[in-house]
Amino acid sequence: MELQTNPKKQIIVVADDFGLNEKANRNILNLVKLGKIDRVAIMSLGKISEKEITELLTSHIKLDIHLDILNEFDENKQKRSGIASRLGEFLLKVFSGKLKPSLVEKEWERQIETFKKKFGKNPDGINSHEHIHLFPKFFKITLKLKNKYAIPYVRFGDSFFAFHNKPVSHILHILRKINLKDCTMQNCVSSGHLVSLDWIENIEEFLKNLPQTSTEIVCHPEIEEDFEKIKKYF
Repeated sequence: MELQTNPKKQIIVVADDFGLNEKANRNILNLVKLGKIDRVAIMSLGKISEKEITELLTSHIKLDIHLDILNEFDENKQKRSGIASRLGEFLLKVFSGKLKPSLVEKEWERQIETFKKKFGKNPDGINSHEHIHLFPKFFKITLKLKNKYAIPYVRFGDSFFAFHNKPVSHILHILRKINLKDCTMQNCVSSGHLVSLDWIENIEEFLKNLPQTSTEIVCHPEIEEDFEKIKKYF
């Protein structure tokens, strides 16, 4: 079986971190209203009002579960700087035993159940904060939950192609290669490629030279630069 991709749409713009803080929610909803966003990745344990839930549901865009381990929500939180510090923090938790797969599975199931309770349906897709779902021991959990909750879409695009050369893209590319067999056997549906908006130095040039298969572009609208770029270019 081959990994299934969606060739019908060349670009899939996904806004991550809904629920992180009020600014993230506000900016994402503004972009949704402008028709700039295709999918919203929701941190179900975060700060989400009934009004915001209604606005998302009535927009009829895809609503994904944005799995999280750290559960850090803050009004002033942007993005932790530096791939080294983020990766170091994550690996420290893994090797210290704080992130045992059994505990992560239980926590992620709780987050999906919370999503269902708030939105009245299963998520349309599954991804994670800091891409932690792609680490092999956690990717197996991701696939298990995908099947249990009949979640049709998984963030699994290849992050390695022209017009960016970021360390994190190389790490994700390696993780994808490790997980490819499992994902293929589970009939995963995903984009062909994956890129974070902040990896792209020249957006106009990037858009002129897109890969032939679909590309998922991940943005974080709580960051003003991402918010303005999505408004301008997409």
